[in-house]
Amino acid sequence: MVSAMRSAFLSVLLLLPQAAAAATVPLDLSGVRPGPISVVRAEETVAISWPDETGREWRAVFSLDPAKPLIVSIGTGTDVIVRDARPFYQGETGKRRGGWYAFFDDPTTHPEGTRHVQGTLQLRGAVARSVGERLEIVFEGARLGSFDGGLAYTFYPGSRLIQQEAVLTTNEPDVAYYYDAGLEMAAPSDRRPGNNMSTEVAFYDTDGVLRRNTSNGLQAERVPVQARYRTLALRAAGGSVAVFPAPHRYFFPRDFTSNLAYVWHRAWRGRVALGIRQLRDENWQYYPWMNAPPGRPQRMGVFFLLSSGAPDSALADVLRYTNSDRFRPLEGYKTLSTHWHLADTVQAMANGFDWTPPFKPVLKAMGVDASMIMDFHGDGHPGDLTDLRLDELHAYFAALRAQSDSDFLLIPSEEANVHLGGHWTLVFPKPVYWFMDRPGPVPQISKHPKYGTVYSVGNAQEMFDLVQREGGYMYQTHPRTKGSTGFPDKILDTPYFRDPSYLGAGWKALPSDLSSPRLGDRAFDLVDELNNQGLRKRLLGEVDVFQFDQTHELYAHMNINYIKLDRLPAFDRWGDALAPLARGEFFTTTGEVLLPDVDLRASSATEIVAAVRADWTFPLQFAEIVWGDGQSVHREVIELSETRGFGSRRFEWRAQANGWKWARVAVWDIAGNGAFVNPFWRP
Repeated sequence: MVSAMRSAFLSVLLLLPQAAAAATVPLDLSGVRPGPISVVRAEETVAISWPDETGREWRAVFSLDPAKPLIVSIGTGTDVIVRDARPFYQGETGKRRGGWYAFFDDPTTHPEGTRHVQGTLQLRGAVARSVGERLEIVFEGARLGSFDGGLAYTFYPGSRLIQQEAVLTTNEPDVAYYYDAGLEMAAPSDRRPGNNMSTEVAFYDTDGVLRRNTSNGLQAERVPVQARYRTLALRAAGGSVAVFPAPHRYFFPRDFTSNLAYVWHRAWRGRVALGIRQLRDENWQYYPWMNAPPGRPQRMGVFFLLSSGAPDSALADVLRYTNSDRFRPLEGYKTLSTHWHLADTVQAMANGFDWTPPFKPVLKAMGVDASMIMDFHGDGHPGDLTDLRLDELHAYFAALRAQSDSDFLLIPSEEANVHLGGHWTLVFPKPVYWFMDRPGPVPQISKHPKYGTVYSVGNAQEMFDLVQREGGYMYQTHPRTKGSTGFPDKILDTPYFRDPSYLGAGWKALPSDLSSPRLGDRAFDLVDELNNQGLRKRLLGEVDVFQFDQTHELYAHMNINYIKLDRLPAFDRWGDALAPLARGEFFTTTGEVLLPDVDLRASSATEIVAAVRADWTFPLQFAEIVWGDGQSVHREVIELSETRGFGSRRFEWRAQANGWKWARVAVWDIAGNGAFVNPFWRP
């Protein structure tokens, strides 16, 4: 009991100054420009005022006295929602051994071990600056273990969204880390006799049911919550405040999507707190964590959304940013996801083909129209050379046919991983029966009395022959990491990789590096290099997770491909859904940014002209035109800090690009969510 109380006491003291100061710290306002957000300095405070989506004015007051809580108050009119508040940060740091792309790397097994680190703030100065219409204020003097820097708050006109970030840098080599973040604030009206509390907390449980709990303050530690949509809200005296992480950027890539309770709250003796957290998944041996290359500032963010209403209303406002974790319909497009290891076939063989697998209602509810399933990855008998393998393939086709309908298509594919190098996916436009080896004198092509033509593939050439004969497609899964470490680099000169049937590689937010404003740099670097070498390769969004149900935190690990397709084909014509991928007629997104139209046809030999229609939820951060001339890769960044949330607009962006051969376009928002199209080649 004493230990628990001491731990709670230390948490409450998070970010208190190490020593009281007698005077306020300096404040630099030279970077502030006139605009919708105003900044006013008083003797001991600085006040920021901005309008929300209805034009109502909100005001955040920060203390410049290091001896006092950083946030004096945040509210609107006479409603004060946050008062006497301190930011909360803690985390764990460890060491990488396999480089920045490492996945099979567990920092907890490093000889130096790992270190729990607690955030502190010795306030020594503040700097405010305008970023387009937005306002960022940074409070210098934050530390988290070997990291140091400042705490940043960004305010967005036309929104009640506040972004809190610890902008911290380490100079130590090979650092991997994760962090928890939040806000701890006074709640005197929640205090009850005996220093107990009565604090209302609201969230959606993993079944999607709205829950309202009352925290009594008897739990000294943080209370973790397995919440759907990664958010919870607290009632405050003047309204409510919701907390949530960046929907995808905060979640380092795991193979499993179990909801590990990523949000938390606490009530204790007149103060309440809420925040986000990461933690070790002790049921699995791989810990991707986040990378911290030396000298590159990590932006450890968390979002708060304020409301003058009840917690329910704050939650509803948060859900709009991810369309309630749904990929919304878009005219002329269908959504297609790839790389699912769901062991559907072996379960269907055990339960019957009419059995509805737990993943189906989840994907349908998320707006997923079609999915490339990749069974026999740790299940079934893919390496078998008898009729058992053929029977399982036959059951595979039957199981996916049984679960497909006019609004939902499951496409059979396999992460074959044989003969060609690394991990790679194979998908045919129709049922194909094949063995992954050809021992001894077995013919490459034979006839089976039940299944017809059967292929036995014993080497890379025979694998390539099969793909060409049956019109299949291939792509390298998770390139340069996991089981594809060193690939496709080692096979760039092979006939099969250079063939158009080898579409390219998979894109996923792996690894995590919060010094980058975008996701998935590893895969982008690869596709840019390949196209600069004259190889017209593409990226396909892939998920790469194992079995899940409605209780899982799937959306955080998701991306989707919007393929140009007016109607979803029937199961017997699933190849029609693969054709847009082969032609490059699709864009890939995390869901919050859509690119229904990207047209580069007005470009000349010296200038790239991108006519773009974009739809978005979070305010946008920037767009980029990335292009290559066969020697170097170039990047034109277009700042979009004038955009507000929930917009739709047509843009025209230009880049001077003498001798360009190919170009691609991407758009990213303030939470690191984004969408991109693949390289367009100049005729």
